[in-house]
Amino acid sequence: MKLGEMVGMAAADAWAARARSLVSVVGIALGVGVLVVIVALGLGVRGAVLDEVVQRMPLDTIEVVPKSVNLGLIKLGGGSLLGGRVIDDGTVTSLGAIADVVAVYPKLEVKLPLGARGGESLLGKSLYADLFVNGLPEELVRTEVGVAFADNTDYLPVVISSQLLELYNSSVASTLGTPQLTPQTLIGIEFDVWVGRSLILGQQGARTTGRERARVVGVSRHAVKLGASLPMATARRLLAKYGEGGAATYGSVILKARSAADVPAITRAVRDQGLDVDQTAQQAADLMSGATGIASLVGLLVLVLAALNIAHSFVAMLAERRRELGILRAVGASRGDLLGVVLLQASFLGAAGGVFGVLAGWIVCAIADASAAVLLPDFPFKPKSFFALPWWLALAALLAAVLAACLGAAWPAIRTARLRVTDALAD
Repeated sequence: MKLGEMVGMAAADAWAARARSLVSVVGIALGVGVLVVIVALGLGVRGAVLDEVVQRMPLDTIEVVPKSVNLGLIKLGGGSLLGGRVIDDGTVTSLGAIADVVAVYPKLEVKLPLGARGGESLLGKSLYADLFVNGLPEELVRTEVGVAFADNTDYLPVVISSQLLELYNSSVASTLGTPQLTPQTLIGIEFDVWVGRSLILGQQGARTTGRERARVVGVSRHAVKLGASLPMATARRLLAKYGEGGAATYGSVILKARSAADVPAITRAVRDQGLDVDQTAQQAADLMSGATGIASLVGLLVLVLAALNIAHSFVAMLAERRRELGILRAVGASRGDLLGVVLLQASFLGAAGGVFGVLAGWIVCAIADASAAVLLPDFPFKPKSFFALPWWLALAALLAAVLAACLGAAWPAIRTARLRVTDALAD
């Protein structure tokens, strides 16, 4: 039997049993739709968290941090208890000496009680908040900010975290009734930095008090998350003027590898030095991938039930056509021909259910996004879409639907292929 004849027969059989076929298609569509929505939601939320909140660094870059004890909700510095070490100038030098490390960017801790006051010209009112600051190498943020991020004796050039800006726009601005800000409107804003006047720390850590004028020169993803970052030279000058002295320490160090392939070896060398690598992004990705995988079992379970329904439908349908199939065998149809016809029919049902399921999943995602935009208030890092629908998801869902249908029809198909002519015609 030729392929065209088999396809025609499979299509005719599906149409003849269209009531059963419709039930099978609906079951597959339901499973595929649930699967698409769950996976799309997982991919969307994972992308929003990693891109907007965690902000992964390039694959050829790692961030070195002191060892810590992770107690779940609390992370404590391990120090010498874990064989760890603080990150000082000597540590930075040794990290730079690791093979295949081409650049080292330390982040200097500015351990001073600081407060910021200003904003009258832009916000219409003066605001005060405690300020957390660190020092960054100028070359680390040069591509984002340019040459404006450099030590200046007239003012403190600061860069603001893009995450802090998002937090302000989504929460603080609406609460205070102030306008939202963009990176462009921030540039040039000046405010006073009070040293030794912190609401939380008081004067702890400062040798003397004072006031400095600061100017925003840009927004950077490398800036301290809930504060501001200074050029390294400016941060050292501030510590020398107001600090209690002592060796400079760094909160973390960014290492740029020669290539992404060198990162595993560099990571091992870092840990051999009693330090650790920040894996926040990877841990967040693993957690959300696991949750998405578990939730996707619901869609897979519906597909399994649809496959069982297909198996039941094909058993009943083939039993009704037992004599007709025997005649086909008598006139020359091979066992492979009968097997092929049944599996082709199952494939048609799976493909139809897959297409409808993908379309239904896409529609549900679109409706959910539109509803969220209207019903949910703005919150920090609110994504434009909670769902991600890459092309491969639709293809994978369609293949899963066809596979489930064929697996459901496999046993009835094998029984049909083993049918003996004499037994079929004797009925």
